[in-house]
Amino acid sequence: MAQLRGHDIAIWGLGLIGYTLAGELARTGRRCMVVDIDEERVDRLNRGEIPFSHLPRLPESYAEETRSGRLRATADATDVLGEQYSVHILCIPTEAQGEVDGGTLADVAGRIAREARARPLHVVIESTIAPEWIDSVVHPAFADAGLAHGTDYHLGASPRRDWLTEEGRNMASIPKVIGGDSPEATALMKELYQPICGELVEAPDAKHAALVKIVENYFRYRSILIANELGTMLPKYDMAAVLRMAATKWNMEQYHPSLGIGGYCVPLAKDYLAAEPGVNGFAEQLDAAEDKLFAEIRTALRQHGPLGKVAILGIAYAPEMKIHTRSPGVRLAQELTDQGAEVRIHDPLYSPAEITRITGCEPLAFPDGLAACDSVILVTPHAPYRDIDHDSLLELLGDGTCIVDNLGAWAHRTFPGRLHYAEVGGAGYFNGAVRS
Repeated sequence: MAQLRGHDIAIWGLGLIGYTLAGELARTGRRCMVVDIDEERVDRLNRGEIPFSHLPRLPESYAEETRSGRLRATADATDVLGEQYSVHILCIPTEAQGEVDGGTLADVAGRIAREARARPLHVVIESTIAPEWIDSVVHPAFADAGLAHGTDYHLGASPRRDWLTEEGRNMASIPKVIGGDSPEATALMKELYQPICGELVEAPDAKHAALVKIVENYFRYRSILIANELGTMLPKYDMAAVLRMAATKWNMEQYHPSLGIGGYCVPLAKDYLAAEPGVNGFAEQLDAAEDKLFAEIRTALRQHGPLGKVAILGIAYAPEMKIHTRSPGVRLAQELTDQGAEVRIHDPLYSPAEITRITGCEPLAFPDGLAACDSVILVTPHAPYRDIDHDSLLELLGDGTCIVDNLGAWAHRTFPGRLHYAEVGGAGYFNGAVRS
């Protein structure tokens, strides 16, 4: 451990990536300081709490590491720019308002280059980035500060690809891709990550390592589009059931037709690829195709019920995650409201005030509020929706109520003939038939 002996580690960004990385490194005995502009998050970590609330089921907490002093946070970046901080790991946001954005990367790289006093510096990027940004954003920031690559600073990338809200898909169990632009950078990353990762996969350099995450997300993005295209191409088939059966094959993942693609990783993969030189018009073409496809799927929804008083369940883009970036639920609420529907919304992760602020719609009291609605659209299958007692649900729903199930969370349930159930992409979804 010669490279890191006596040096503390600076981690920029106190989101999920920065918090869990700092916690895991602190468990190995490293001293980590996390920098973030959100003073509330900083204070919460320093009290030994999970610093954010958008992931309520995060399996790991690093309170002991905080109490020991190995894990701390600060809102003052000058605290990590002294000579004892030779390692800077970037876990910063690289999207804003649902679009790719390298502005924070430029700001952080520039500040480290201008103000950090340690030499040589070791900079590792864990954030999702367009590989081209290494040449167009990161290296220029250090060059402008008069620092020489390979002498004054070393650069590596190791994009995060684990799913830390689920046990068994963490840094220890998912192979960790590392790529350094010098032997020194690669050696440091091995020293840093081997104690916390079960397997390291070495890329030729930092740009190749960064591209791995983009390609993974791009494959998932295109697979989601294909699942939806199949539903629209073959409307007489229960495509949701076909895809479930197809996923029983060893090399097939399960995908489901849906009302849209949410989040800030998968939908933006095409935009990160489009940042590469020579990739012209690529993202715009896919954006247009995606908009047309999901508009067709949302239009098909309207043939299943009156959509006068509508309950939308879920504005988070994924279950048990309080993130609504590009949420299909938010977009659907806006479209239905524009068409004259009275829309009420519930999401167990959001307060009534947050729901109104985000969507402009009135909050719904779940489950009792379902009784006043003629249509129920289950967008995000949070646990309270998946687990609701079936008899209690049926008692609340009036005759003729239309149920539209975005991801098939209720597909295994039996609904009586007085109700109308349609699974997005399922039997009859595109041609108006319903399952009773």
